[in-house]
Amino acid sequence: MITNTRKLLPVFTRQGMGVPLILVLLFVLLSVTSPHFLTVENLSNLLLQSVFVMVVAFGTMFVLTMGGIDLSVGSILGLCGGITGWLMMNGINMWFAILAGLALGTLIGIFNGILITKLRISPFLATFAMLYIARGLLLLFTIKEPIRNFATPAFKFIAQGKVFGIPMPVLITLVVFLLCYFLFTSTSFGRFVVAVGSNKEAAHLSGISTDSIKIRVYALSGLLAAGAGVLLTSRLTAVQPLMGTSYELDAIAAAVIGGTSMFGGKGSVVGVAIGAIILALVSNGLDLLAVNQFYRLIITGLIIVTAVGVERFTSSRTD
Repeated sequence: MITNTRKLLPVFTRQGMGVPLILVLLFVLLSVTSPHFLTVENLSNLLLQSVFVMVVAFGTMFVLTMGGIDLSVGSILGLCGGITGWLMMNGINMWFAILAGLALGTLIGIFNGILITKLRISPFLATFAMLYIARGLLLLFTIKEPIRNFATPAFKFIAQGKVFGIPMPVLITLVVFLLCYFLFTSTSFGRFVVAVGSNKEAAHLSGISTDSIKIRVYALSGLLAAGAGVLLTSRLTAVQPLMGTSYELDAIAAAVIGGTSMFGGKGSVVGVAIGAIILALVSNGLDLLAVNQFYRLIITGLIIVTAVGVERFTSSRTD
């Protein structure tokens, strides 16, 4: 147990240099191949591209480290962002609308956790079903009339404003990062998450309420997905029926690239942040290089496999 907790953040040690190395190599490659890459505007856009996935991926990292999976986060993002916009469009106070969106995401996460722990439905099936339920609810909200013309200047500022030249979404994501880092590395909750993912039976026998941990982790995942939904809604100032589609896959990719184990017991908040930036870097670089859309998924997949392979290789050499 103690050994596992010491491996929570292997990002800047010799053991975990694979992912930062991929990040540096991509950065250097794009700096050389595109004259537009190293501009303030482009780097700012790069950070903005990464933060929405990053916030979702923090929650996904907790779920994967615990040994679960959450395929519903993209739909939760869309639904909770949509509910926030819909409430504001109908004259509800901005802060109440935001709290309602966050509360809804948390409740959906709790419901996922209850399905998994009490009804013994597999995490894959439970969250896969919720993916469709949440997406269907969003479609119902948007089928009669689009959700738009609701954004007040204060709401726009959340994702479009700047403080000392730094975009607000970046500052908000930094706060979320610090909170998740503290929660994962410095609290009993974080240690219990790793313990449950490492060996559920041993964790149960040691007195950890594994069901409670699972429900709380899925609640956290839902909350963070909803938070990303509010941010994205503020950024777009409109809600589309397919908003958040594929975010669950991007979040899993960011977490796994960052060193989180798909089998549980190992995760890194710092690694997730790097993984999300790598995904944004790939997308941004392909845009700058005008790569044909048909090749993008292939190239992105190859880079993900390479990043994970390098990380696993460097880790195995020092284990």
